[in-house]
Amino acid sequence: MVADASLLEINVTFVVEVIAFVALLLALRRWAYPRIMAAAESRQQLIARNLSEAERNRQEASAALEDVSRQIEDARAQAREIIDRAHKAAVLETEELARKGRREAEAQLQRARSEIATERDKAIQEIRAEVGTLVVSAASRVLGQAIDSRTHSRLIEESLAQVDSSNGNGSGAN
Repeated sequence: MVADASLLEINVTFVVEVIAFVALLLALRRWAYPRIMAAAESRQQLIARNLSEAERNRQEASAALEDVSRQIEDARAQAREIIDRAHKAAVLETEELARKGRREAEAQLQRARSEIATERDKAIQEIRAEVGTLVVSAASRVLGQAIDSRTHSRLIEESLAQVDSSNGNGSGAN
C-alpha cells in the first residue's frame, strides 16, 4: 500500500482546505485588502507630504543660510569700509594737526623774531641816548664850559648821526 500512494491525493479534506483558502482570499479581498491598501496609500501620501515638506524646509533653510551669509559678508564689508574711513579720517586729522602745529610754531617764531627786533631797536635807542649823553658830558668836560640845552640837543643829534652813519657802514654784518 505504501508503494501505491501518490504524492498528491485528492480527498475531501483537501477540497475543504482549498475551498476555505479561496473563501478566506475572497473575504480578505472584499473586506481587509481595501482597508490595508487605503492605509498603505494614506501612509504613502503622508510620507510623500513629509518628504515634500522636508525638502521645502531644507530649501528655505538653505535660502535663509545664504541670506544670512550675504548679510554677514555685507556687514563685514561695511565694517571694513568704516575702518578704512576712520583710518583715513585719522590720517587727515593727524596731517591737519601737524600743519596747524607748524603754522603755530611759525607764528610763534615770527612773534619771537618781531619781539627780538623790537627789543633790539629799543636797546639801540637806549644806547644811542646814553652815548649821546656821554658824548655831551665828555665834550663839556673837554671844553670846560657849560652847554646850554639847545647846544646840548644839537650835539646829541650830531653824535647820533655820526653813530648812525658808522653803524650804517657796519650794519650789514649785523
